[in-house]
Amino acid sequence: MYDDFPKEAKSFKYFLVSVTVCLVGLVAWLSFAQPMGLGHGAGAAEASTHQ
Repeated sequence: MYDDFPKEAKSFKYFLVSVTVCLVGLVAWLSFAQPMGLGHGAGAAEASTHQ
């Protein structure tokens, strides 16, 4: 398949690398940046529902 469509194969590899980089970045952002924000948001939402 790759020999028949070299341009498509190159584009597909670029697409896979891009998606992988985006997923790794998203996981890193969620694990490092969001716990504080989610903690405060969850606490505020929990407090508002218990009142």
